[in-house]
Amino acid sequence: MIELKLLLECKDANIIMRSLNVDNVNFPEGMTIESNVKNNLLEITIRMQLKNANDILTVRNTADEILTHIKALRASLDSLS
Repeated sequence: MIELKLLLECKDANIIMRSLNVDNVNFPEGMTIESNVKNNLLEITIRMQLKNANDILTVRNTADEILTHIKALRASLDSLS
């Protein structure tokens, strides 16, 4: 099993988590994603049972997609401030 944690500290952590949770559907087999916020710290944990070498790339691509969404969300939220 592989586990990857992403940590983001920001005042809009709850908003970002709720926005990302909408997209948390149809994961590849063996993958789970959990997220929580405590004291403006967003923690996202991606776990996946590795069945073949390409599964590591799947986890990386998922993390890249999440980070891309976070970047877009932060830009949108910053423009509203």
